Amino acid sequence: MKNTDNSGKIQTFNGTKVNAEDIRESSAYSTVFDALFLLVLISLSGIILMPSLQADEQYAVASYVTSSELDTYLLESLLSCKLEDFEYEISPLSVVNVSVPKNSIVADPAHTLFGKELKHRTFADLTAEYLAISLRLQGKGSSVPLNPLSEGYSDQASETITAYLDRKAAGRFSYRFEAYWYPLEAFPMGSELIIGEEPPVDAIRQSAKISMPLYAAAPSRDSLLACVNDSVLEASLNASDGEASAALFQAFNASLDAAALEGAETAAELLFPSDYSGSVFGEEADESFETLLYGVSEYSDGENSSSTEEEFNAYLYDLFNTGFAPNFENFSENISTAELSQLEVLLVDHIRADIRTELEAEFSGEINETVYAVAEVKDLSEARVLRDSQIDAIYRQINPGGARIVLYLWKPY
Repeated sequence: MKNTDNSGKIQTFNGTKVNAEDIRESSAYSTVFDALFLLVLISLSGIILMPSLQADEQYAVASYVTSSELDTYLLESLLSCKLEDFEYEISPLSVVNVSVPKNSIVADPAHTLFGKELKHRTFADLTAEYLAISLRLQGKGSSVPLNPLSEGYSDQASETITAYLDRKAAGRFSYRFEAYWYPLEAFPMGSELIIGEEPPVDAIRQSAKISMPLYAAAPSRDSLLACVNDSVLEASLNASDGEASAALFQAFNASLDAAALEGAETAAELLFPSDYSGSVFGEEADESFETLLYGVSEYSDGENSSSTEEEFNAYLYDLFNTGFAPNFENFSENISTAELSQLEVLLVDHIRADIRTELEAEFSGEINETVYAVAEVKDLSEARVLRDSQIDAIYRQINPGGARIVLYLWKPY
């Protein structure tokens, strides 16, 4: 091979003469083609890998949608699914702190006597009945059940709901089921059912409301609205600012008084249902009903057994210990039939005062803002909107509108 110097034009490789310029041009073309080919490969790899890169996001979205749909499905299914057989037992033995072992010879007769069975009930009904029967009064750190015989029913209902949710989740999801019922937001009376552990912050949440059994006459919104009627609003529009504000303050305070009275009457009906008091103290009291309600033996010997009224007094004493009840000085040691109506009147008055205090603390600031806003408007329709909004907020404190159901779902870690 004969080589020329680097500045020469002709070079000989293996007996072949090659132009140096041609070599440089060929090398440049090769580099360009390599770069283009590399870009093509990168583009092709991006096209090939793009679906897999997007799949992660798609899987995440699909997982969220599926979880949301499953969450909604579970809650709707829980509320609408019919329960073919639901057995429970309401026994007066729980009131007198007598427990019967499962293998006892009296277990079967007791179940035959006190056992009940429901068929074709929905889970919404079961949940609502649980909340109604498990109602408790709270105060001064104590809690008193308003239906002392409901322990067996409540336990069985909780177990049934838990078993149903376990079947639906089937280990794929962790869950927490919550049910709350507070007949009066402004009074410490309510019930709740909580199943499951505390959910994480990223858990899916689904909520709904269910209606409750009719336990008493619902508080009237009209009685609140009558205090701030259209005549009051029209008069405020035609009066000076000072006169309008004074009249509106008086009207809204009257609506608080009406709400407190409506709520107190509802609370008293829950504490002492008329059906119960009539059967306990009436002349035609059914002994078997007394046994079922208060655990009084049908075969009392008169000396060693408590009478129905004594059992009622013991139950009433527990309620008084919650701290809201009237002073015992107003009554004799044992409350009799003649004093029961007086007790109800004083109880309503005492509860009314408590609710009125709660409403005052809750809405004093809002009422001030509403009064000033109504005094500034010049149109009756605008005044009505402001009035209705405030009345509705007050009314919700004495009638929240059913029980609240919440279901949380999340993937177990």
